[in-house]
Amino acid sequence: MGRTVPTFVQLIQQAADRWRKFRRALRREDQSHFDRLFVRVRCYTQAATYQCHDNPMEAILLSIALDQEKRLYAVEKVLQNAGVLCEIARMDSRPLPEPAGDDALADRPEPSALPFDR
Repeated sequence: MGRTVPTFVQLIQQAADRWRKFRRALRREDQSHFDRLFVRVRCYTQAATYQCHDNPMEAILLSIALDQEKRLYAVEKVLQNAGVLCEIARMDSRPLPEPAGDDALADRPEPSALPFDR
């Protein structure tokens, strides 16, 4: 008997196959970047397999976003250690604008903890 549930690596390959036309339409210099996104997703197969979601594209996109966040954080640390200030690093220290009193979000209480801190 074979496996009834495809592995996440197989799901990544299926998603890459579905996006093949999109990749082909990209500029040649962008195609290698697109390919690297799918290669980097394979670093998160354990977490995506554990999640076992009905829509594997959500896990693929979240894996891409997580990888990009980690890489951006590493670049920011290198810039910080080198004493280089950049606009991105300063954005984190600026307060967000306060919502106007008539905004629907203004009535909501601020969350005391992130949803993952439970």
